[in-house]
Formats: sequence, C-alpha cells, structure tokens
Amino acid sequence: MREKRKYLYLVLLVAMSLFLTSCGGGGIRYTPIDGFKSGWDILVWPMAFLMYGIGKTVAFNYYSLTILFATIIVRTLAWPIYAKTNDLSLKMKLMAPHQAKIEAKYAGKDDPISQQRKQMEMMQLFKKYGVGPAGCLLPFLQLPIFLAFFQTLQRIPLTKGSQYKLDFSFMNGRIFGLDLFDTRGDVVGTYQWWGVVVLAALVGITQVISQIIATRRQNKMKREAQSDVPAYRQPQPDQMQKQTEIMMKIMLYFMTAMMVFFVYQSAAALGLYWLVGNIYTTLQGYVGHLFSKKREEKLKKRI
Repeated sequence: MREKRKYLYLVLLVAMSLFLTSCGGGGIRYTPIDGFKSGWDILVWPMAFLMYGIGKTVAFNYYSLTILFATIIVRTLAWPIYAKTNDLSLKMKLMAPHQAKIEAKYAGKDDPISQQRKQMEMMQLFKKYGVGPAGCLLPFLQLPIFLAFFQTLQRIPLTKGSQYKLDFSFMNGRIFGLDLFDTRGDVVGTYQWWGVVVLAALVGITQVISQIIATRRQNKMKREAQSDVPAYRQPQPDQMQKQTEIMMKIMLYFMTAMMVFFVYQSAAALGLYWLVGNIYTTLQGYVGHLFSKKREEKLKKRI
C-alpha cells in the first residue's frame, strides 16, 4: 500500500506540474533569464547558473552533455529525499505485522471507547517506529526541482543570439540531428520531426520499464517477507484492494501518456532531461534495493 501511495504522489506531481506550467506554455509567457521578475526566478537562477557553468566547462559547450550532467548532479543532491522515503517504506514494512495485530484486536468493535483505545495504540505504534504524516509529503519536495528544470529549459532558447546576463548562445544544441533548443512549432523537416517523436517515445518506454521493474521488486520483497508464513495464513487482497490496484495501473499509464504528450509539446531539451531522469531513477531504485536489507536490519536494531 505504501508503494501505491508513492506512485499516486508521482501521478499528482506530474499532474500539478502540467497544470502549473500550462501544458506546453499556452498560459505562461516565458522570458529570457535576465533578472528576477517573478517568483519562479528564485528556482530558475540557481539551475541556470549551474547549467551555464557546466556548459562552459565539463560539457564542452554541448547542450546535451550539459543537461546530462546537470540532471545527474541535481538528482544526486536530491538523493536524501529518496533515502528518507525509502526509510519510511521500510518502517511501514516492519510496522505492518504489529499494525495488523491491532486491527485484528479491535475488529468488529465499533463502540467509541474501543475506537479511542485503538487510535491510542496506533499513535503509540507510529511514534515507536518514527512514522508521521509529514513523511507523506516527502515526494512533493521533488516538485520544485522539476519546475526549476522546466522553467530553465524553456527560457534558455530565448537567450540565443541576444545579450542577456546569461547568454547560452555558445552552446551546440544538436544531438543525432535533433536541435534541443527547438520546440515542436520550430521543427523544420521530416527528420527533425521524427527526432522529437523518437525522443518522446523513449521517455514513455523508459518510464514504463522503470514502473515494471519497481513493481516486480516490490512483489519480490513481499514474497520474501511472507516466505515463512503458510499460504493459507497469508492475507489475500479483497475486492477493494484489487480495484485500487487496477486504478493505480490505469493512473500510472495515463501519467506516462501525459509525459509523452508533454515532451512532444515542449522544448526538445525537456525530453532529454526526462529520459536521463527515468534512467537515473531506475538505477537509483536498484542501488536503493541493494542497501535496503542492511538498512532494514539497522532499523530493527534501533527500534
């Protein structure tokens, strides 16, 4: 259930991002990076300076390498958010058997006194394992990072050929014949158009693969956790849980479709950022899984 909530937060994250950025820029007029003119600039300027510095040094003036390095750096700096979220999942996993006992203890007891005692025991259990409502907000901390990247990538092309405080016209934006500075409306020629389509498709494919790997890993961990429990004693999903799983799958694939459409409508650079981000997230999940066992043992000892 915890993993489903995380996916739901991710869906909401993308939906909010699409809303706040007006799904392709129809409701926002982007201005070059030439000064603090709106609240977004608080997020844009640090990201723009980072990309400018990377482009001038280790990226050798290549826009594609700048996006690659910037994505890796920012995602790595944001790793503590992922680690905290993963810790919360492990705590919920360790807490689940005790929570189930409390649920079974008060099953069918709907009187106010019993419900009050149940709430008190649940609160004590949550306090013991260090689980609080604030942990549910951790995934939303990624929203400013995405918005900063989105705004920066949308504004960078507007600096080309002009003298602004940060002029990115020195960058070579071409990769495999695709100009990352272009949006769909700027695309000229069949080859360039197909480049945008292929990039959007790769974003969708890597997102689906990342979801499948995460789901399989989750199911494997669930089976391992119940390996010493006889099959007849293992909890079976009820009808509501099955419907929830179906709804989550629909929402996840709908989110992927939104991402593909969003990449197709926006600057081509955004597609490369999302593609690199999807690959990084998949590797991040693998690394996190390798350390989960050790972290789980440490949490057991500490709790």
